[in-house]
Amino acid sequence: MVEDSFLTETQIKVLKLRKKGLTQEEIAKILGTSRANISMIEKRARENVKKARNTLRIYNKIMAPIFLDIEEGTDVLEIPEIVFKEADTAGIKVKYNTLELLDVLKNSASEFIEKRTVKKKFRIYVLENGDIDVGQI
Repeated sequence: MVEDSFLTETQIKVLKLRKKGLTQEEIAKILGTSRANISMIEKRARENVKKARNTLRIYNKIMAPIFLDIEEGTDVLEIPEIVFKEADTAGIKVKYNTLELLDVLKNSASEFIEKRTVKKKFRIYVLENGDIDVGQI
């Protein structure tokens, strides 16, 4: 029996076999179907995983105990201090040190930042587990 999931039993089988290094053609022979069908099963499985991850991100943002609006013109190097101060006030230990947090911002907020300055207002979510997420306002 499969756990409650967005993936079908067949999708799970295909993903497990792909993880083992089998080609779509090899999987098709094992499951008695065409390579094109395996390709479609794998594509839909990956789409379902992507939707599940996006759903979890949305949920985490809704449930985040802290969200901070970072204003246009803010120096990026000031952001960690802002985040740590608010997290400390709420009793949340942020998972990252200053350099790691700046790296998270570089990777997840690049569309809002130019060089060292915030070019477009954005929101930082501090989750209960100390993780950080970023989104537009």
